[in-house]
Amino acid sequence: MKLNWRVLCQKVLLGVAGCLLLILCLPLAPPDQPVTTRILSAEQEVISLLYQENRQLATLAEVPSFLQQAFLAVEDHRFYEHNGFSPVSFGRAVYHNLFVREGLQGFSTITQQVAKNGYLSAEKTLIRKLKELFLALRLELHYSKAQILELYLNQIYFGHGAFGVKTAALTYFGRPLPELNRLELAMLAGIPKGPALYSPYLNREAAATRIETVLARMVTVGYLTTAEKDTILQEQIRLPGLKKAPKQALYFLDYALEEAGTILKISKEQIQSLGLTIETTLSLPMQKAAEEALQNRLAPLQKDLQPQGALIAADPNTGEIKALVGGTDYYKTPFNRGLKAYRQPGSAFKPFVYLAALESGYTLASTIPCREVSFPTETEAYQPRDYGEKHYHNRDLSLREALSTSCNIVAVTLHQRLGIKPTINLARRLGITSSLEPNLSLALGTSEVTPFELLQAYLPIANGGKATPLYAVERIYNVQGKVIWERKPRFRQVLDERLAFLITSVLQDTLGPGGTAAGIRATLRRPAAGKTGTSQENRDAWFVGFTPDLAAVVYLGDDLNKPLPAGGGSLAAPLWAAFMNKALSGIPARDFPVPEGIVSHRICRETGLLAGLDCPSYNEYFLFSHEPTVYCARHRKVRLRVCQKTGLLPNAHCREVEEKTFVWGEHPTTTCEVCHAPTNLWEYIFGEPFPLLKAKP
Repeated sequence: MKLNWRVLCQKVLLGVAGCLLLILCLPLAPPDQPVTTRILSAEQEVISLLYQENRQLATLAEVPSFLQQAFLAVEDHRFYEHNGFSPVSFGRAVYHNLFVREGLQGFSTITQQVAKNGYLSAEKTLIRKLKELFLALRLELHYSKAQILELYLNQIYFGHGAFGVKTAALTYFGRPLPELNRLELAMLAGIPKGPALYSPYLNREAAATRIETVLARMVTVGYLTTAEKDTILQEQIRLPGLKKAPKQALYFLDYALEEAGTILKISKEQIQSLGLTIETTLSLPMQKAAEEALQNRLAPLQKDLQPQGALIAADPNTGEIKALVGGTDYYKTPFNRGLKAYRQPGSAFKPFVYLAALESGYTLASTIPCREVSFPTETEAYQPRDYGEKHYHNRDLSLREALSTSCNIVAVTLHQRLGIKPTINLARRLGITSSLEPNLSLALGTSEVTPFELLQAYLPIANGGKATPLYAVERIYNVQGKVIWERKPRFRQVLDERLAFLITSVLQDTLGPGGTAAGIRATLRRPAAGKTGTSQENRDAWFVGFTPDLAAVVYLGDDLNKPLPAGGGSLAAPLWAAFMNKALSGIPARDFPVPEGIVSHRICRETGLLAGLDCPSYNEYFLFSHEPTVYCARHRKVRLRVCQKTGLLPNAHCREVEEKTFVWGEHPTTTCEVCHAPTNLWEYIFGEPFPLLKAKP
């Protein structure tokens, strides 16, 4: 059978045309326009802009009509008349590509530019130009002119890293589009033709010439009169100078992005191109205070950026992270020690032991001996000792004094008496997540934790026993400004609020006379509580503390585990106080509230019993009905009349009697038997036998 080539070609052409027509009718997804994600502080200031292309989307209604006309004048003044391409310009482009071979030349419509920049590569070939034409037709078929112009105005590149008119206005002029005058808008319209050539920050003369070209073109196409053009040229160009995109609080930023990624179940890379607005809990003034405190205090000690440190601060009532610093130089040491440095907390762990004791029935007035002691273990005897020349107090200490002075022996003794597990369970309940070794030395903070989780575990103490997770992200908006996620308050009562208050009252003593952080009391001008921590050989220095308004942890240590020149009381506590003073400046000082069910009694310092008038005493807090009911007898005194001769209670015949004061228990209880009734006149007058009648020795 003879093949009819003519018919076959017609069918093929009809098929191709049909396919093209079908493709033209298929919906076309909008071009990809990565949008800048903004990270905001609690004060709504920009912490950082994250982007693949620095772009903030603007609706066409947000773009001044003058700027729209300026772009149409210089780029495509017949935009509202054609169907996506100009045949004359397209023919010129084909001719240059086929015969000149110097790359495509000529004019592309705005629709073609959207197609080229949004869907195609930058190669300059005929095939790419044909694809551009086809996509332009599809755009015109499926999108309105207003939508295409909006895509274009958000797509174009203005130099200096700015994409789209909204970002360009902020980049060049530091102001939003509505606040720009017409001359400044004309400058913006002229820049995309050659950002490197027409940027006023790179070539002011070329930029001025380009403005005149834009305005002249607007006159030519009928958008302006010559008189209006001359008036516009009299306006002022206000250039504040290029500013780098803000990128602050980098350690915090890493954590906030990680948290946001977990919330949205996307990667950090995806976050930076979705045009999200992420509101965080960070207070920029507090963050600055934290960075300065860490830098200033560590700088005199540092050699080759060691030692390092971390500071995390949070609102104890909500868990909002207000400041987070993981080192002194993010670019040189991006390792976030606040989140990832597992180190021994030392005595900063002890409050968990004492809270476990209070839960089991001890009171702050309960006494434990601080003397040399040895505990048998599976391998060898464990003998805790205190630091300094005096390893033992050699007397009984109340739980209050033992914790405020950080007595190791009492902490270990309590831990051992409780059975170890209560301490671990208490620490877990409050927020410690790291592995805790079930041994006696745990009471001295020998199991490693991070600063983040240690602060987390202190929050219930500072917040009336309520646990709330530390967090950085408050709410998240999508590119259209709609809230897509918002933090809901989460609280769990993990500790009796009365016990939280009791331990807080002791931690206040840490900053008082005799406490391990007594040195900062003079500089800290508000009620505060906290605990120092120092690991063996001063390898780690800690201070965790709080006021009713702010809680913070400070950690200092060498990344290579080399010793520090001092411990928590000398290094970490002053840094913490310097930060707190600055962070809370302007916030009125207030006391810790006393919850219901707390009573106060005068207690003997030595016995822990109710104090008598002569006891060395102090006021102590107790849970209602848990206070002692017996008065101290050790210091109780009694005033008695006694016989001068025998020192015993006088009988009726003792003639020489005096009043004396005795300690209770040491007073005479028997009556004098020496003195008796007179048997003659001499004894009656002189009270003693006649001398001649006295027995000879």
